Amino acid sequence: MKYCFTYILLILCASGVFAQKEATVPLQFHPKVNNASNAEFLLKKSHHRMASLTLPFFDDFYQKDIFPDPSLWQDNFVYINTTYPRYTVTVGVATFDGTDATGRPYSNALNVKGPADKLTSNPIDLSGLTSDSSVFLSFFYLAGEYGESPTAPDDSFTVQFLDTAGNWNIMWKTTVTVDSLTGMRQVFLKVDSIYLNANFQFRFQSYGSLSGANDTWHIDYVKLDKNRDTAAETNIREMAYEFLPPSLLKNYYVMPYNQFDSTELADTVSVVVRNNFINATTDIVDFYEATVVNTGANIASFNGPSRDFFPLTENIISYPKFNIPSGLTDDTIIIKVDYHFDVSAEAGEPAKVLANNAVTHNQVFSNFFAYDDGSPERGYWVTGLDHYKMAVKYGMRNPDTLQAIKFQLFPVKGRDSLALFSMCIWKNFTRNTVYTENDLIYIQSNLKVQNLIREFGVDTLNGYYYVPIDPQFLVNGATFPLIMQDTFAIGLIVENQESLIVGFDRNNNRSQYNFFVDGVTKWRESDLPGTMIINPVVGKTLPDYLRRLVPVKEIRGKDYNVKVYPNPARDQLFIEGIQDNSLVEIYTVNGSLVSQSELSSSGYINVRNLPSATYVIKITDRKTNQTGTSKFIKSE
Repeated sequence: MKYCFTYILLILCASGVFAQKEATVPLQFHPKVNNASNAEFLLKKSHHRMASLTLPFFDDFYQKDIFPDPSLWQDNFVYINTTYPRYTVTVGVATFDGTDATGRPYSNALNVKGPADKLTSNPIDLSGLTSDSSVFLSFFYLAGEYGESPTAPDDSFTVQFLDTAGNWNIMWKTTVTVDSLTGMRQVFLKVDSIYLNANFQFRFQSYGSLSGANDTWHIDYVKLDKNRDTAAETNIREMAYEFLPPSLLKNYYVMPYNQFDSTELADTVSVVVRNNFINATTDIVDFYEATVVNTGANIASFNGPSRDFFPLTENIISYPKFNIPSGLTDDTIIIKVDYHFDVSAEAGEPAKVLANNAVTHNQVFSNFFAYDDGSPERGYWVTGLDHYKMAVKYGMRNPDTLQAIKFQLFPVKGRDSLALFSMCIWKNFTRNTVYTENDLIYIQSNLKVQNLIREFGVDTLNGYYYVPIDPQFLVNGATFPLIMQDTFAIGLIVENQESLIVGFDRNNNRSQYNFFVDGVTKWRESDLPGTMIINPVVGKTLPDYLRRLVPVKEIRGKDYNVKVYPNPARDQLFIEGIQDNSLVEIYTVNGSLVSQSELSSSGYINVRNLPSATYVIKITDRKTNQTGTSKFIKSE
């Protein structure tokens, strides 16, 4: 027994030495929600009348806005998204966490728990109804998934009704202890006669950590109506796409067009359709159309046969690849693929239900490579080590100039001043090779987050930071301009333990290209599904505002702080914080000027005729020559 114990101890010690140190953590600040999105919600809310709603009340959270529909909901604390859940009823959920309507934590203190996100309905007129009216609230819910999972008993999720005395009463509560099952679960709550008044309200309220995007819960398919049969309505008469479509590319989510050829295309592209009916539905007919947004040319289409889907099932429809034309010349090229299906079983359902029968993917070819979709659900770091190293490997088919590295960084609370790091480029290395500085071809040291270039000079939609390639930091014989081909890796060396995390996209798993250096100084391939959001920017010279690494405070001191909304914008874009009669210039992300105009006193500009894409807007005061920049997305 003594020898056996010693043997086990040796095994445990050895496993401790070689144990992988990588980890994912919740983000302190919400990477998508910010002051601008909250202002946009408040603006839209101000345009809605305040009269009580009437039945039925319904929301399945399938929309382009990241904030709740202000015609239905009173507040803006939750995040509407398609990326957090692995299992849904329909595409789109409302996600609850520990950040407020501006994306900041409710509390700056660690280990503080309490009421976190809530979602409150606008008043609903239930007057004249009785207990016999069978008024029920129903919804589907889910805990954790790609966000951090709540833990019992402190973390919980509740539904509350407002009584006529102004009290919020808990009508239902759950914790993850009783929610160990996989997949969304449906709940029905009867609205008793004491709540049947002209100004009824209900709300969802989560309880958990208040220090960031922690303890996530998700809801879908919220419905309040009368004369409901709760047994029959487990069949929600809904055939729906469950997720947004994936990339058309085999490996990358975004890549430059001049690096693309047909071998980069995935052999098949799969979409998931969920049959929520409790009976088989045999008449679904699916379609897609692919269009080059830049030219309007249709390049592929499909009209499928009638299909049979069994009850309460996830059904994968796989489409073979189609050719993407060569010879396109714009800086940014977008291939838009519209998927949709028809099913007669949904006849008579409202338009909002039928909207789940269509989804779109915009395949972007731009001036950078990315495995990620730009939406981090978690953060990534290497724990327990000083000088921790993390890298993402890329490959170029054709030689091209590496202009900058862009990434999403999130300093750890209380350690912002300690986050000292180097931005690095390594030539090709393989897994399990010993780390050597001879593999470095670029290292820019002593960087701090506050000294980086914020994309477009202001707070960004996705929180990107840029480090432009500077010839003085080339090493080991590398020359400027830095022309890359074949494989290379980009990443960070962080000097202080656990002082900086990188955005981590969990629903695009490219872990085979993610590497870190473990405690025995070897490159290890990541075991965590997902990808770090660290992207190489290539091609022609970047605009001036992305080429000079200067403190952010200097940029804000010299330039206007421009805010634009709505973002995304379809027809008009409102510009805040700038003088009228200023020059307005709109650029593609690669720096090509596409529009130039004068800003009128209204503050609005027309973007209706721009193709769907991401743009940079630059405002110049003709009197002072002060400028301001921001980014916006032109939607369909």
